[in-house]
Amino acid sequence: MSNKGFWYFLMFGSICLFALCIALGYYLFPDRPFLKWIFFIGLLVFHMAEIPAASMKIGTDRNIPASTVAAKTMLFGFTWWLPLKKGILDK
Repeated sequence: MSNKGFWYFLMFGSICLFALCIALGYYLFPDRPFLKWIFFIGLLVFHMAEIPAASMKIGTDRNIPASTVAAKTMLFGFTWWLPLKKGILDK
């Protein structure tokens, strides 16, 4: 878990999870427009909750702009800020 490649692989997996959530919504709810997006929206809300809870403090400690912290947390979640906190990733 101290390997950069491991965390980059998990970040790629996070992006794939977004695509999977969209596909799952379309498969499970083909006739309901709002419900198609429910898994995707749920994942976004979960990642949004990580911003004030953990990643913003870590980002400010590392002098990373708030916009970058928010964008990377929205895309990658803990797979970005946890290795940053542990010193595995620089920025």
